[in-house]
Amino acid sequence: MAPPRKSSTSKTTSSKTGARQTRRKVSAPAPLPDPPTPATLLTSPRSFAAQLQEVELVWWRYVWVPVVSGLLGGLAYTLLVRHANMFAAAHSDAAAPNVASYAVNTLGTTFLSVFIFVLMWGLGRVGSGFRGRAAEVYGASFALMPPLYLLVIAITLLTPAAAFMPDVARAGALGTDPRVLERAALAVMAQTSAGFGLVVVTLLGTAAQFGFVYAAFRHLTERPVQAVMGTLLPLLPALVISLIGVSPLLFAR
Repeated sequence: MAPPRKSSTSKTTSSKTGARQTRRKVSAPAPLPDPPTPATLLTSPRSFAAQLQEVELVWWRYVWVPVVSGLLGGLAYTLLVRHANMFAAAHSDAAAPNVASYAVNTLGTTFLSVFIFVLMWGLGRVGSGFRGRAAEVYGASFALMPPLYLLVIAITLLTPAAAFMPDVARAGALGTDPRVLERAALAVMAQTSAGFGLVVVTLLGTAAQFGFVYAAFRHLTERPVQAVMGTLLPLLPALVISLIGVSPLLFAR
């Protein structure tokens, strides 16, 4: 008696199923690499740009960096000007500084930092085009600022409070107007290492960001003109706003 034949239909079906599974495995997309860290822009702008090109564009990816930078800059500013507020309150009828006034100073500087980022993003996008990915590049560039602000905070905390205030003889000659007393104290603060450091970090640190940004734009756009335009368009407005932020110290008399 002849052995039964295997069904050719079952063989065909199993072979099709195996081919379909193999095709599915082959066509599965590879996972996207991790985006570069903001610090990569500071150590190697070209590497940052090359890694950024491998991931999808997410405009909010580095928004937290200018927010953290603004909070630390606001804390550094608040720690400085609190001495002026305390000096004015001690020699006049003005109210002593409280938590609300400290919060206003801190959040005000944070707002300026975020506003500068939005301005950089908008004007940088106009100059560098879509390929420049201005939101991500400018957001990551704020990674330069937190370590510098932490240094200013450390210097401020290590400096004796008396160094930030006018001497007693001059305080008596200033009268009792709290605004005059506060400006006099701010003028003294601007001459301390902490006050000078805050001004330098805010202005020169902001200017230094654009050097890293240009190097990244040069690689991303592959067009020097677009890289230059994306860097220069926001430069002056950002510096003007940064100047406004430290103007109480810089122009105190």
